Amino acid sequence: MADLAFDPPAPCPVCKGFGFLETPDGRRVVPCACKAGEHSSARMRGARIPDRYRGCSLANFNTLHPSQAAAKALARRFIESWPVVGAGLLIVGPVGRGKTHLATAILAEIVDARQARGIFCDTTELLDRIQATFSRSEETADDVLTPFKEAEIMVLDELGARRPTEWGRDTLYALLNARYNQRRITLVTTNFMDEGDRAGAETLESRIGVPLRSRLAEMCQYVPLDGPDFRREVKQGRAFA
Repeated sequence: MADLAFDPPAPCPVCKGFGFLETPDGRRVVPCACKAGEHSSARMRGARIPDRYRGCSLANFNTLHPSQAAAKALARRFIESWPVVGAGLLIVGPVGRGKTHLATAILAEIVDARQARGIFCDTTELLDRIQATFSRSEETADDVLTPFKEAEIMVLDELGARRPTEWGRDTLYALLNARYNQRRITLVTTNFMDEGDRAGAETLESRIGVPLRSRLAEMCQYVPLDGPDFRREVKQGRAFA
């Protein structure tokens, strides 16, 4: 039997297989449309969005309370205005109100449709990774922090979920201060508000410290979320459909 020969795919007729094109003014080189899907997939992988949140979008964000509807409208304007936005967002509210969903939906849309370099960061996981570098040599704290410092947009999730030590506060301040100085946009989620929702409740400032809270005030617009706990009251876990 004769060997079957397979011709290689024809190169893109626009970029001739190079993958990039000069802009009409000749000043920049941009990806060809034939590479758009490939580059989009790479950006989304680089964003490190956890599996649980990869399906989050504004379309499936529940608005069970007026604050959620207002936050969704703000998120849509934020995406439409990118990259001309002057500050990030500090999304605050009790557990189960959709803070991470909303922040991740914004991140995913901007990374995919607006072609930005973005990244998701779980605060506790970040501090654990940096601490782990103290006992091994193959990765340094700078190695861990660099992608988070350099991303054009970052989600810093669950700030204050674990009370940071003085070292942890200094580390988070250094990260956010670096992003502030480079005009990088940060979306922060936290369960701690500026005023306790009950007597004796901790505030965000008491949880993370005055310097870090002050820096966030300069970096982010305050976005409160309220309403029912979606996890407990609306969508409880089910072992079987």
